[in-house]
Amino acid sequence: MSRRLGLSVNNTSAAERICRDYGLADPAPHWHRTVGYTAPTSPEAAPTPEESVAQDREMARLKADLASVKRRYAAALKSANLHEDILEIARQEMSRYAPVEIQPPHIGTGRVEEDAILAWADWHADEVVDLDVMEGYNEYRPELVCRRAQYTVDHTLDTLFRCHVGTTFGRLWVFNLGDNITGMLLDENKMTNSMRPMAALRFLARLQARALCELSAHIPVTAVYVPGNHPRTSPKMQSKLPTENGDWLLAEMVGDLTADNERVTVVSPKAWSAVVNIRGWNHSLNHGYSAAKGGYGGIPWYSYQRTDGKLTALESAHGKRIHYRWWGHVHQKSEIPMMDGSGDQFIVGSLMGGNEYALANLSAYAQPVQKLVGVHDKMGATWRYPLDVKHADGESSRYEDLI
Repeated sequence: MSRRLGLSVNNTSAAERICRDYGLADPAPHWHRTVGYTAPTSPEAAPTPEESVAQDREMARLKADLASVKRRYAAALKSANLHEDILEIARQEMSRYAPVEIQPPHIGTGRVEEDAILAWADWHADEVVDLDVMEGYNEYRPELVCRRAQYTVDHTLDTLFRCHVGTTFGRLWVFNLGDNITGMLLDENKMTNSMRPMAALRFLARLQARALCELSAHIPVTAVYVPGNHPRTSPKMQSKLPTENGDWLLAEMVGDLTADNERVTVVSPKAWSAVVNIRGWNHSLNHGYSAAKGGYGGIPWYSYQRTDGKLTALESAHGKRIHYRWWGHVHQKSEIPMMDGSGDQFIVGSLMGGNEYALANLSAYAQPVQKLVGVHDKMGATWRYPLDVKHADGESSRYEDLI
């Protein structure tokens, strides 16, 4: 501007005065006017068109990179928040159950002291049994799982402390004999089951944990789980991998949920069988999938007897003695003498009861039932009660909020 006005390039004050007099805008308001300032001796060369294009491209690239970083940062924040939300929900839903208020001990009026065994077998909690297809014999769905499970809890307590008022009970043993869920191994189950296997295990873990806690308010509880054949993770049974099974995972989940309750003990051996000593009597637990193979005329009792004879010989050769065997799997209740003549085999029925497969393919049906047995120091297994859980179908359950 000074040069165009015919002034010295260093005489900026004169140029500014002329601009003010004629109402012109300051051509360079961003210049720093400080003592000792010296204007450039020559104007900066304007960029070439190629340089301008390159600068524009670089600016566009930087803006795009900045926008990408902002998007990734926002996505990372959302992902982190969602992760935390899921963890918080999981903590709330699967947090450990608080110990229930312990009831005063039930002291019997007589001198008899016993333990008791509540057998849970073949719940198949995810399976749906259609009443019409079953010709009115039976139906099954998650609501009935809750009602029948509550029946086993309430009637166990009634039997121990109202029917056997003369007996002091030291401990309740809960034998879980497997097949807690049906799973998705069969195509028809994939179409008709009420929920997927993982959802069914979560539902059942919370239900059984609550049931054990309620029982523990009245009597210390030890629950022993053995795996069945239905919740396996492979098409065929894998003898070496008993933990690759939903029943084993269920036991671990129930153990985690009840870990803060000192009156509940959950045992989940990494094996297909378990042996429990109760008041000096050895009880062997196994689901019964292999033991029931090879029955005569469709009747599995022959195969159970054969299996018991072979196991008794094997155990005797190694100095072991089993007094009672507990089986599930066939969904029919029964008691069979052991081959040595001094004990019994308890075949426990199913909480589900008969389903469409049994009716259509085997022309068979069995009522849904579980089992309750007393154990005495000298007499061994004493009284036995079938728990006919179908009586609970018509009433709502306090467990149904878990569905």
